[in-house]
Amino acid sequence: MLDEMATQLNQVKSDHKEALSDLKLQHEKEVLSVRARYEKELRVLHEEKNRSEEEIRQQLREEKGRTKELEGLQQQVEELQAQVQAMEGTKGWFERRLKETEENLEKNALQHQEDIQRLQEEHTRQLE
Repeated sequence: MLDEMATQLNQVKSDHKEALSDLKLQHEKEVLSVRARYEKELRVLHEEKNRSEEEIRQQLREEKGRTKELEGLQQQVEELQAQVQAMEGTKGWFERRLKETEENLEKNALQHQEDIQRLQEEHTRQLE
């Protein structure tokens, strides 16, 4: 009976070792599986980070290009504003000259009218 118990004990011990070995193997597989998923997720996140960084760099390059373009346009705007201001000054000068000329023409026309009337009166007196 002792032999039988010893055999059973050895059998139970062997079964426990086998079960423990199976559990250990299953645990190692799960650890490897979790590690593989973690590494895959880490790779995906790293790739997304790299893509995001590249997109941000591209946006920054585009923004710098637009900024340079706007700086050039700003310079053009300033030059055009200076031209407009100069033209407004010239326009004012021409408007003043035009007004003076119109006044002189009106004055000359009035003077000619008076001269014509005076000459007609003189002519009429001479004919009488």
